[in-house]
Amino acid sequence: MKKNEHFTKTNFMIRLYVIEDHLTVILSSLRFLFRPQRDGIKIAGFSDSVDDAVCNAKNGEFDLFILDLYIPGYKPIDNIRKLKQHFPEKHIVIYTYEKSSSWRAKMMQEGAMAYITKDSTREELKIAIQKASKGEEYHSIVSNSPQHNEDIEKVKPGTVSLTPIQHEIVKLLSDGLIHTEISDKTGVSRSLIEKILSNMRTTLNVKNNIELIKLLSSTGSL
Repeated sequence: MKKNEHFTKTNFMIRLYVIEDHLTVILSSLRFLFRPQRDGIKIAGFSDSVDDAVCNAKNGEFDLFILDLYIPGYKPIDNIRKLKQHFPEKHIVIYTYEKSSSWRAKMMQEGAMAYITKDSTREELKIAIQKASKGEEYHSIVSNSPQHNEDIEKVKPGTVSLTPIQHEIVKLLSDGLIHTEISDKTGVSRSLIEKILSNMRTTLNVKNNIELIKLLSSTGSL
C-alpha cells in the first residue's frame, strides 16, 4: 500500500477543463504542448461557453479551468463570476490573445489565479497551471503593445495562398493531430513538417502554430 501511495503522490495529474470558442485549435495546441505521462497535465473536459460548462462539468472530474477571455455573446467578467459562483473550489487560468494589463488586473481581481497570453512559452504556461492548481497566483509580464495584433490584422481575407501540402499540414494540425500523426497521414517527414510550419510562421509574422491557424482561418485559407 505504501508503494502505491508514493506512486500517486509523485505522479499527480492536473486535469484541465477548457472553455474556449475556438476549441479545435486550442485543444490541439494544449495536447501538443502537454503529455500526461511527461508533464502531469491532461484535458479532462471542454466546452465552448461558460453556460455549457456549468451544465456539463462535473466537480470530481477536473481540477482547474482554462478560460478564454473573449467568448462571443458573453462578457469576460460575467464569465469568471459565474464560474466562481458554480464552482467556488475550482481555480481559473485565463488563457487569451489579449495583452492588455487592465484586463489582466480585472481578471486577477475577480479571482483568476493566472492570466497567460497564448504566445507564452510552454514552460510559462506549465508553471502557471501548476501554481494555479495549488491555489497560488502566477504573475507574468504582460505587454501593453498592440503591435503584434495589428500586424496579424493587416493580413486581409483572400491574400494568403497555400500550396496543397501546406494546406493539408495546417488543416491536420487544426484538427488536433500532432506532427508524427501528420507525417503518417501525408508521408512527409516530421522534420520537413516542422520546417514548413516554421517558414510559414516567419512569412506570416506569427509567433506560434495557434496564431498561424487562427490567421489562416480568419483569411479563409483553411
